[in-house]
Amino acid sequence: MSNLDERTKKGFLVYANSVIKSRAIPSVEDNLKPIHRKILYTLWEDKVYPDKPTKKCATEAGRVLAYSPHGDASVYGALVRLSQWWKLRYPLIEMQGNNGNILGDGAAASRYTECRLSPLGMLMLEDLNKDAVDFKPNYDETTVEPITLPSKFPFLLCGNNSGIAVGLSSDLVSHNFTEVASAIKWYMAHKNECSVADLMQFIKGPDFPTGGIITNGEELLNIYTTGRGTLQIRPHYDITKKGTETAIIFHDLPYGVEIDSGIKEPLKKLVIEEGYEEFKDIDVRKVGPHNFDIIITLNRSADVKKCLEILFNKTRLADSVKVNQTVIVNGEPRLLNLKDLIAAWVNYRSRIIARIAHNDYDKTNHKLTVTLGLQKCLSDIDKLINIVRNAENRAAAHKELKVAFTLNDKQADAVLDMKLSRLSRLDLAELNADEKELEETLAKLKDIIDNEETRYHIISDQLDEIKKILGKDERLTEIHYARPTAGVVSDKPIIKKEWFITSDGVVGADELSASAKTKFVPSNLKQVVFAYQPEDIITYDANGFIYAAGKNDDAELMSGFVRAGKSKIVTVTANGNIKVSAASEYKFNKAERVMRLKEDDALIFADECNDDDTILIYCAETEKVLRLNISDLPIASKLTLGVKTGFASVSSAAIISDNDLLLSVNDKWQAKLVYGKDFNRGDQRGNKGQSVPEDNIRLIKFDDGRDSIYLMPKMGTPFAINRNKVSIKGKMSTGAALSTRMLIDVK
Repeated sequence: MSNLDERTKKGFLVYANSVIKSRAIPSVEDNLKPIHRKILYTLWEDKVYPDKPTKKCATEAGRVLAYSPHGDASVYGALVRLSQWWKLRYPLIEMQGNNGNILGDGAAASRYTECRLSPLGMLMLEDLNKDAVDFKPNYDETTVEPITLPSKFPFLLCGNNSGIAVGLSSDLVSHNFTEVASAIKWYMAHKNECSVADLMQFIKGPDFPTGGIITNGEELLNIYTTGRGTLQIRPHYDITKKGTETAIIFHDLPYGVEIDSGIKEPLKKLVIEEGYEEFKDIDVRKVGPHNFDIIITLNRSADVKKCLEILFNKTRLADSVKVNQTVIVNGEPRLLNLKDLIAAWVNYRSRIIARIAHNDYDKTNHKLTVTLGLQKCLSDIDKLINIVRNAENRAAAHKELKVAFTLNDKQADAVLDMKLSRLSRLDLAELNADEKELEETLAKLKDIIDNEETRYHIISDQLDEIKKILGKDERLTEIHYARPTAGVVSDKPIIKKEWFITSDGVVGADELSASAKTKFVPSNLKQVVFAYQPEDIITYDANGFIYAAGKNDDAELMSGFVRAGKSKIVTVTANGNIKVSAASEYKFNKAERVMRLKEDDALIFADECNDDDTILIYCAETEKVLRLNISDLPIASKLTLGVKTGFASVSSAAIISDNDLLLSVNDKWQAKLVYGKDFNRGDQRGNKGQSVPEDNIRLIKFDDGRDSIYLMPKMGTPFAINRNKVSIKGKMSTGAALSTRMLIDVK
């Protein structure tokens, strides 16, 4: 019996190990399970590229069976998942036809749907034809398949994936690519002194395809440090009233929740079986390709607060997501922290780039060898022809050429393989030019092979290219943090609140004295920002210094901005200089000089930005604005002055997008709202700028979706303007005079 027990135990361990490695747990290199990798490879092999027509899913699923011993139904299910936007933050496959929906409906049969690789899916396979990865025999050894994919796109950090093995599970969550790219770049520049906390400057937390709010953000540091934990998620919602009816509108969902099974069915059960009379109706409305609203209408007598508690407790409108960063590393399952994950992907891509460079080096070196041989033969073409003509066979010609022209085997073979007509056109100058070009190429490839820093530069450039493919890549999931109180962390999430940046520092609205509140706001107010905590706020002074956590060293502050994890910092001076530098150059933990100013100059603007952002610059003297692309501005070091904008003086600046609303107010107190798109993109430095009609215009952006904005007059008390009371107009139109009904009297 003991022998049987031992055999059973051994057999079970073999089975468990097989499930872990071969089916359930994703690989650290590409974050793919074997079936996903087989599907992507099949589409690549069949040339079903993003720019090619789609093919029947039934055909491609059948083709995958050449690499998979499982049935076509399971293959098609895995293929569909790779295309579903609510399951993957960045889908790797595009499908035509019904691929299911977030309600919970399944996809149509494979004979009715078509598929192809998405642009990001193509990036997972790019360089596969350059011998970038190892291959292995398929299950019946009739062909071969890649062990891993080159994974130019960092799917390890950007892709959702989960698996349950025998006694082991994995739950990888998705992150925002823009944040991931910034973290990777920072890691490559500081890997010897990098910590998980450092990387969280850029990766704020998971970014789920279905949006939602992470309500226990204070757990993220522990999760990213240990590699596991649980996140609590709730949706964004609004409460609306129409007549006597009240409705709660939910704009997104916790990740992994389907509307029918997670919300509709539990709500129906609450009403019919448990007698909850507060709920009248539920409706789902699509408001965009990947956006929807869940509208729950309440009965007249219903208490909204109580209804929210019921919905969050008895449906999956409030849900949890497990994080378990277990992956296969060198054939074994390992639990990795955030730094380990980033390091694993960077090291893998570095090896891939080095391997490609090795292959290219060998090919280029062969070409150089042949070129040098042809140079020798060109010295006496007649002799070459006589040797080939009089030789008894190829072997004899090969031997004689080696002796006559001191060639090696490769050179002699290349000469014999070349057509005589080609040889007659050869020119010594052309061969010399080829030699020089090939030697330069070899030097570059040798640099890639030998120098890790060079490979890191290539990775950085490739990440920038991916950013261009993605375009606008906004974070979908918001993060709330619990606030420490007397050493105790509250289990209730805090929300963004107003923080007043004054000339002396940062103060919260709820921290003002009673007398200050009566006077509305501090008289030395510079700006009002929305942030979770003062640690998120960076302030700056006119002398070119920035200060972390809103603190200053007795310097008079100009203004500030809220950190959002963007990759660059832009600064503008009063004399018309602008500079863009990498955010990784800044410590954000003390007072730092951001530029060395001339005596007659002053820092008037600083903010975070990304390459796809634009900056609007206003000159009061000329009544002109410039809207520059951040990507068009050169990257400069932290302490340099930067380059000229084209304006001799600058009055104000703002980072804007086309959909941003800007409040325009002139000296006559005429106000209007202007869309960012009214200001043409892509101005060049040195342009005269775009005209605006108002004298001494103020262009102030509405941040964080607020309905009010503060104005600071030269004389008197600051006040706020109600956004909803000001009309949206074109940039050249005249605003309406402000009246008392447009002002907000906040006490």
